[in-house]
Amino acid sequence: MRDANQTEGVETMTETQESAVTPAAVNQEQGKSVGEGVTQALLDAISLLDALPNAVFVKDEQLRFVFVNKEYEHIFGVKRSDIIGKTVTDLEYLSEDAREFYQLEDREMLQHGKVSHHIFQYKFTDGQTHRCLYWSGGFSQPNGLRGLIGSIVDITRQSEVICNLRRKVEYVTLEKKLAEEKSFTDSLTTLRNRGFFDDALRKMVGGGAEVFSCIIIDIDHFKDVNDTFGHQIGDAALRNVAGVIRACSRASDIVCRYGGEEFSILLPASDKKTAVMAADRIRAAVASQVFRPDGKPVTISAGCAEYKPGEAVLRLLERADVALYKAKNSGRNQVCA
Repeated sequence: MRDANQTEGVETMTETQESAVTPAAVNQEQGKSVGEGVTQALLDAISLLDALPNAVFVKDEQLRFVFVNKEYEHIFGVKRSDIIGKTVTDLEYLSEDAREFYQLEDREMLQHGKVSHHIFQYKFTDGQTHRCLYWSGGFSQPNGLRGLIGSIVDITRQSEVICNLRRKVEYVTLEKKLAEEKSFTDSLTTLRNRGFFDDALRKMVGGGAEVFSCIIIDIDHFKDVNDTFGHQIGDAALRNVAGVIRACSRASDIVCRYGGEEFSILLPASDKKTAVMAADRIRAAVASQVFRPDGKPVTISAGCAEYKPGEAVLRLLERADVALYKAKNSGRNQVCA
């Protein structure tokens, strides 16, 4: 956004004159014709623009001002007689850069009949900086009449309302995101929970993923840990195992607490062999890093299954469960597929 104080110039003077305008008065103020193609009918028509609440200006084919309305005079504190018959390059209260910008754009709009709009900031006679929509466009009539008309609309209040609404929307969006995060996060381990896992699995199957695998992990003899050392120690074991699983997994893997002492992992773009290797890496890390208060290692068993295109979600989980129970029945601290 341009700052009119620096780039477009501040259209501000100290004296305000709100005089009525007539076609005759316009000609008198100019002291000459306002353009060969500007007719009496046009002057009569543009005089009606004095009733509008927004600043309006009209220029002829030579880009000389032939009209500015009362609101233009009011907000910028200029006299009509200071502007009529001049081009924007003659307006000393605009910066040189601003005059050059407006003149070049006006010429482009007039030559090609284009419409241009910008959001600028102007300092009005109330001393305040106002955010405005600046609009201008070239026109050409069948009778050969050509020129440019523009308007400056104060949108300060509307911008404030929009900014406030945007902030409220961002706040609500953030609150919604945080609520969703909370609803899909296991409070004990901070891993994703079963609901998130189920949703992610459905999306992977529904999205047409052809190759991915699932790992289901169970802490061995976890009931004994709880019964022997209490639930606080059991909770600590769950957090520690969760930390090891997270550390051993890829950023793309979806690691969740499945429920109780069970964990689940979805491995995108991974076949059964890759899943087994990942599960065994986790198994070894848990056994070497997580210990009970009596010094014995905490171990896990894991079952792996590769998704078969077209199979039901429950069937994939069932095969992973079968592999897990195979590992349990084979002595635990093992990985099966």
